[in-house]
This record gives sequence, structure tokens and C-alpha cells, in this order.
Amino acid sequence: TTTPGETKLLASEVYDILQSSNMSDMDNVNEMNYRRRKAQFFLGSTNKRAKTVVLHIDGLDDSSRRNLCEEALLKIKGVISFTFQMAVQRCVVRIRSDLKAEALATAIASTKVMKAQQVVKSESGEEMLVPFQDTPVEVEQNTDLPEYLPEDESPSKEQDKAVSRVGSHPEGAASWLSTAANFLSRSFYW
Repeated sequence: TTTPGETKLLASEVYDILQSSNMSDMDNVNEMNYRRRKAQFFLGSTNKRAKTVVLHIDGLDDSSRRNLCEEALLKIKGVISFTFQMAVQRCVVRIRSDLKAEALATAIASTKVMKAQQVVKSESGEEMLVPFQDTPVEVEQNTDLPEYLPEDESPSKEQDKAVSRVGSHPEGAASWLSTAANFLSRSFYW
């Protein structure tokens, strides 16, 4: 019932509609690929095996208590890492996703001198302290922790095999002029 001109006009309209929808689909695909790449770049955002818990620890006010807290957290199986913010009595703990934050509170309470509360952000962005229940949670502990290496430096035992700079002279053997010349030659690029 249509003339060839009208059919051609309708066909071009259908073609334009299909082209525009195809372009929007391509934009959606490109945006999804960009999000996927971005999510893979930041591992923390896609890592489902770990989570971060921020604790406010009452009583965390000196290095001895910090050491007690470190020992308590190191014993918990599932703690990945932790950092302290001593000025605000906080500890940021990265744990396995299957470990409950209550286990951290139980371990800290086991020190008998500190108590932990979880720091959470409200919908308005304000920080709130959420106290944990007083009922202790059973904590799976690391039993076979390796010993840390000693931190004291070992003194050099063979003094005659110490390292020295090439061209250096024993004390008193070089004059002030050669010392100045050596300084200048080492300091400037010729």
C-alpha cells in the first residue's frame, strides 16, 4: 500500500533507530568493561576474602599496652594485618571475611586492661562507636607461629676485613690538599 519512496523513507528511519540503539549498547558495553578493569586495578574493592575493621580501643595509651594488643591480635587466626593510630586510640585491622569482629574484641578484652568498640560510619558519614556484646566469642588461635628474627645488630667480628672506599688512605697519611681534591672529585660530575 506504500510507494517505493515511502518504503525507502521508513527503511531509513528503522535503520537510524537500530544504529542509535546499537551505539548505546556499545557505550554500555564499553562502560561495563571500564568498570570491570577499574575494579580489577583496585584489589581491595573486589577482594571478597578480606575485610577491614576499625576498632576504638579504650586503654590503648602507651607502648606497653600497644605491645599487649599486638600480641593478642597476632594470636587470632585470620588476622592479616593491623596498624595503630595511637593519638586517637584506634586500630585498623584487616581480617579474613569469615572472621567476626567480635573475635577481635574478645582477644583485646583478654588483656584485662583494654576494651574494644567498633567504629562504623552512619549514612550521614559521621563516625559512631558500636560496643560489642559482653559474651566472649570463641577465637581460633594461631598455635605454631614462627619466631621473629632478633632485632639487635651483630657487631662486626673481623675488623681487618672491613669495607673502605677505593683510594682512601689511612688516617694521617693524606694531606689536607689531597683530601680537598678527593672531596671535589667525588662531589662534582666532570
